[in-house]
Amino acid sequence: MAKEIKNIYLVNKYAMPPKYESRLRTIKFAHYLQQCGYNVTIFGCSIMHNMNLNLIEDNSLYVECQYDDLSFVHVRSLPYQGTAGVKRILSEIQFHYNLVKVMKKKPKADLIVATTDGLISNPVLSFAHKNGIKYVKEVLDMWPDIFVDMGLIGTKNPVMKYLLHKAKKNYAESDATVFSLTGCFDYIRAKGWDKEQGGPVDMTKIYYINNGVDLKDFEKWKSENTIDDDDLKSDKKKVIYLGSLRLVNNVRQLVLAAEKMKDLQDVIFLIYGDGDDREPLIQYCKEHNLSNVKFKAKWTDPKYVPFILSNSYLNILNYISSDFAKYGISSSKMFQYMASGRPIVCNINLPQCPITNNKIGIAHEMKDENDYATAIRSLLELPIEKYEIMCKRSRETAKIYDYENLVKQMIKVIKNL
Repeated sequence: MAKEIKNIYLVNKYAMPPKYESRLRTIKFAHYLQQCGYNVTIFGCSIMHNMNLNLIEDNSLYVECQYDDLSFVHVRSLPYQGTAGVKRILSEIQFHYNLVKVMKKKPKADLIVATTDGLISNPVLSFAHKNGIKYVKEVLDMWPDIFVDMGLIGTKNPVMKYLLHKAKKNYAESDATVFSLTGCFDYIRAKGWDKEQGGPVDMTKIYYINNGVDLKDFEKWKSENTIDDDDLKSDKKKVIYLGSLRLVNNVRQLVLAAEKMKDLQDVIFLIYGDGDDREPLIQYCKEHNLSNVKFKAKWTDPKYVPFILSNSYLNILNYISSDFAKYGISSSKMFQYMASGRPIVCNINLPQCPITNNKIGIAHEMKDENDYATAIRSLLELPIEKYEIMCKRSRETAKIYDYENLVKQMIKVIKNL
């Protein structure tokens, strides 16, 4: 009989304390797993991603912190800036090797659920195998294929071949793999990695659990954390984008679509977020006198997000192309958008699309800004009765992706180990 799993380590280099965290999956899984009787410790980096902040101020290998019911261990690694570069890669590698050193000092886990690993090798998986610990790999994007989809590297590049070899090895050697992307089964089969095609991956150990939203928090925060903002209080119909402003997000297409809708005097586009494209887009709006587009806060405390989104008329999901999302997306903001009870417009095709399937907006490849503007305009001009029905469906769809329900799916995975 298999040993009962009680002590769980959740490994995510980018997991941060709740007051900084916008990617909620790890901390919400920890919270609800504990409510179900598991003992959970989160292992994250001491460096707060995209913030000039290190939680270790001396030479310590790690620091332990308690945030309400969340037990965190922040592990030292190299500081870095930006989303790429040698320092970022070295930080990834060092974190996971340091993590193993820390785990050796801690009470033994029964299960390690790892959302990140060490890039070149996987010391955490090796540690789990050597110590009889079950290991579940979480996959939140189709890494390393994302580099090919963004045109950063070719499929025949030796580095890419090695990274794919490593990914296949990790899937094969993990006790289970949980993807947050709907197309995960198609992905494994397209690679020829499944046992049915002679590969090493057992498809019965592959699971799909998407990201989600904590509806209890959402409703609580919406009423308790308001913002005195004239744009949000305005009677205009607010089209809101909240997220990064980088190449992959393609927010430029949204700005160009907004330019096509300058005739709509009762509509304003509000863009929240930061990234390499923010300043060039601000400059474009100035040069073209786009008074219907406003750039808001670079960073938004998660507790204010429900209030912001609930003041929208519709919300925007934006990406560079359908190739980027051919196996699905796991964007946390999509589920926050649903919880806000507002329609969603997405500028790419999504497999098994929750937006299209649940009739809560429009999602397809927008060939240009004219196509995009037409889609947005159609929802802005939807008869109010139909609009309100769509809003209701959006709130109902959010219940499917409530983290309290998603954790129940994770527990089924754990019990099958």
